[in-house]
Amino acid sequence: MPPLSKLQGKNVIITGASVGIGEEMAYICAKHGANIVIASRRTKLLEKVASECKIISPNQRIKIVTCDLKHEEGCEYLLNSSVNYFNEINNKKPEIDMLILNHAMSLFEHMDFNNPALMIEKLRDIMMANLIGFATLSHLAIPHMISKKGEEFKSIIVLSSIISMISLGMSWAYSTSKAAVNSYFVSLNEELEYQGLQNQIKITLCYLGSINTITMRNNTDKYFPKWLIDHVVVNAEETAKIILQSGLNGQKELWYPSYGVLFRYAYGIFPGIMRKLGFLIQKHLMTN
Repeated sequence: MPPLSKLQGKNVIITGASVGIGEEMAYICAKHGANIVIASRRTKLLEKVASECKIISPNQRIKIVTCDLKHEEGCEYLLNSSVNYFNEINNKKPEIDMLILNHAMSLFEHMDFNNPALMIEKLRDIMMANLIGFATLSHLAIPHMISKKGEEFKSIIVLSSIISMISLGMSWAYSTSKAAVNSYFVSLNEELEYQGLQNQIKITLCYLGSINTITMRNNTDKYFPKWLIDHVVVNAEETAKIILQSGLNGQKELWYPSYGVLFRYAYGIFPGIMRKLGFLIQKHLMTN
């Protein structure tokens, strides 16, 4: 893995940066000298993250952008604000070096067959944020990431989930959106190669497991014993470091924790057993 010192002077956009992994990535980027734009729907939390970044690195540049990336207008606002900001602080290097697509809407509940309109509305909202938001931002950013010959490649880091491979009924909307994200960015990677841009822009697709974040704990602690979750989850700061190093390295996939890739192959080889296991987990959740 490359050293995080390679972040020095890079122009970085982090979505979903108000909490969790996005927040941790902002702190790491600030510590190692990156110029940062952090984005979220929650201004107060962004301001708190920006203040912490200033404590970590008082002279480091950071800009907050409050936006809803479920809408195209929000995506356009974030990209335009970021490009203008990077141009303002260094007009000799206004391009985007790293786009981190981290924001997400989640849903952890069973389908209500008596209210199909509500179910479709929830699915639409999650797909707009998790898939269309990611796709829109990447397409808007790519023209600002195409580097000149001989320059270092630019990175698009995409946060997905192991649950995109192993869907549970209760995660129906979230896992559907993340599975679509996987397919989309694999296709985008191939399109970059087809157009001869594979050495200029590299996409890192991150399949993440149980990371110790507030959002994750809100969904799990009410269903499972706390001691069990404490032993399963991995540290958010360490996860953020590995994600950034993977992006700097230009690798196509990251499975973290590494046991996730075992679930992937187990689901492919023993689909019936894995689905039965998922069903038993859901039954436990419903009972509790």
